[in-house]
Amino acid sequence: MKKIAVVIGVLSLFLMGCDDVLSIVTVNENGEKVIHNYVSLIGETVYDTTVSLKNWRDMEQLKDDDFLSENLLVTIVSKKENIVVLGATDYAMEIKFFDGGYKYTVFMSADSLSKAFK
Repeated sequence: MKKIAVVIGVLSLFLMGCDDVLSIVTVNENGEKVIHNYVSLIGETVYDTTVSLKNWRDMEQLKDDDFLSENLLVTIVSKKENIVVLGATDYAMEIKFFDGGYKYTVFMSADSLSKAFK
C-alpha cells in the first residue's frame, strides 16, 4: 500500500510540472476516429536569427533525424500559424516558428506514461 502511495505522489508531482496536453485525432483503416493524447515533457523557446529552421518549409532538413522515422502516425503542417506537429505512438513534437526563432515542445503519449508507472 505504501508503494502505491509513493507512485501516486510521484505521478502527481510529474503531472503538476506538465504544461500542456496535446491531442491528435486520426482515422484508422476502418474509418473510425482515433484520439492520441500526449503530455508535455520538455519545451524550449529559441531566439536566434541564425537558426537553420525558420519556418515549416525548413522541416525537410530533419529528414535524417531519428525523430522523423517510418513510425510517425501523422505530420501536420499549419502554414497559416507556422506550426509543425509530428506524432508517433509513444511521442509527439510541436514546433512553432516565429520571426527570429522557434519554440518546440516534446510530448510523451498518455498510454506510455501510464505504462511507465504500472
